[in-house]
Amino acid sequence: MASAAIRLLLVLTPLVLWVFSLGPQDGIAVASERLVGRDIFLQNCAACHVNGVAQAPRIGNRAEWEPRLAAGRQSLLSSVLRGKGGMPPKGGNASISDAQATAALDYIVGRVLELENEVEAAKRPGP
Repeated sequence: MASAAIRLLLVLTPLVLWVFSLGPQDGIAVASERLVGRDIFLQNCAACHVNGVAQAPRIGNRAEWEPRLAAGRQSLLSSVLRGKGGMPPKGGNASISDAQATAALDYIVGRVLELENEVEAAKRPGP
């Protein structure tokens, strides 16, 4: 029992120290960036990436994102900023800044990964 507690402490200590090293502004900045990404996604990307218009990978479908995720973030970002296939640069909205487009990409990738985690958790037997 004691060894399990020690192992847990060894695993959690660095995480706790990292969390407490963040200032309040760090948490606010991360939350703010996620909201910007969500807003940009809803206004400019959702029309295609929710329903798979023009074969756009759907936000809730990990299999459709798998090859894109495997290509890496830089490849995805290049597609967002320059366009690819049927997708115009920045989803067709040239007024979006590169930072806003990047935030939207980060939001989409985050949601794809979160949804996968939720599906996996639902498959595990309950308590």
